[in-house]
Amino acid sequence: MRLSGVFVRNAVLVSLAWAQQGLQMGARLQLARSAFLSQTERTSPLLSQNPTYKAGLVGFFAWNWNPFLATGLEVAYQSAGQSYYGLGVNGDSYQAQVRLHYLRMGLSLIGQYAQGPWGAFLTVSPSLAFLTQADLQYQGDSLQPGNLVQPQIIQNTLAYLSRSTNPDDRLALLRMYRRLVPTLSVSGGLRVRLAPQVWLLGLVGYERALSDIENKSYRFRPEAPPLYAPERSRTFYQLLSLQVGLQYEVFFE
Repeated sequence: MRLSGVFVRNAVLVSLAWAQQGLQMGARLQLARSAFLSQTERTSPLLSQNPTYKAGLVGFFAWNWNPFLATGLEVAYQSAGQSYYGLGVNGDSYQAQVRLHYLRMGLSLIGQYAQGPWGAFLTVSPSLAFLTQADLQYQGDSLQPGNLVQPQIIQNTLAYLSRSTNPDDRLALLRMYRRLVPTLSVSGGLRVRLAPQVWLLGLVGYERALSDIENKSYRFRPEAPPLYAPERSRTFYQLLSLQVGLQYEVFFE
């Protein structure tokens, strides 16, 4: 039974290797319009929101099963963020911002088409995004006490960190957000042949977190109340991007 199992496994691997008709790899530079999706912030009279614009880099490697379909891996380093503004308790303005940096890794399903020097390119990538860095900024008038909307949370967090003498609190900005977030990324557009095996890509992309990016149970200290108000809604990040890149493709004889 063990020998038959090994034989079947090897046969499947050999069949998959034989079925591959080529390889492709490449990289894309993206400029993304980033925003957070939160029902709490969308309906709150305490604030207004502006998107932020972030650059990122996407690399991919895939196996071509035929000239039109490929599957492989995709790795990206990118940022997501949101800016907030409004009037504080004294009637003066304030500004606040969240910026989260992610390393995204996932599978990719690539569909493509070529007609002479022109072609089309589409990739769908279910992924996991790993939080690597978090930055908070707040300036201007203070807000009324509370922890419901993001500017209040930012204000409370920065005030606590300015008073803290605990070295462990240096990780608070990472702990208040989920370290691992499932995402779905879709990019599509045109490709132009630069050389027999090299294509220039011009794409439009959309990416969305599929789960809450905030760690709603986080507390600065075990005896402290949760940083986030219990009635606060889930928050997702969303990226709309323009991408330009290169694709190198080689088919086996």
